[in-house]
Amino acid sequence: MLKPFILALAFAATPVLPAVAQTAPAPAAQAKPTAADFAKNMQGAVGQTFEGGIVLKAIAAEANTLVLTVDGPKGWRAGLSPADISNALVGGFCGTAPQFFETGVSMRVDSFDDAKLAKGPVVTTCPAAAPATPQ
Repeated sequence: MLKPFILALAFAATPVLPAVAQTAPAPAAQAKPTAADFAKNMQGAVGQTFEGGIVLKAIAAEANTLVLTVDGPKGWRAGLSPADISNALVGGFCGTAPQFFETGVSMRVDSFDDAKLAKGPVVTTCPAAAPATPQ
C-alpha cells in the first residue's frame, strides 16, 4: 500500500506544482523570488486531490522556506518517515523544475495522517535520484 501512495505523491502532484511555482515573479528586476512569492503564486494548487487520495492542504512560507502540507487517507503515511514523504515530493518537483533551489528558497513538506502533523526536513537541494530497482 505504501508504494502506490509514494508514487502517487511523487508523480501526480509534481507536474502541477513546478509549473505554478515558475510563475512567481521576481519582486524587483534583479531580485530572486522569495518563498513568500512562490507561496502566493501557488495558492491555486491548494485543495487539489491527486491519485491515491493525496490532498495538497496548504502552501505557506516560513522565512525563506516554502512549506507544502499534504494529507491523505487514514494510514497513508504508515511506515514512511517525514523524510520519505519529502524526498518523494521534492524529488518529483526537481524532475520538472531542477532550477527551483537556485533561487535560494528552501522547501519543507509537512504531512498529516489521522490529524497528526509530521514536519519534514528543510531541503535546500534536489535529492539524489533513487537507484533503479531491478524488475
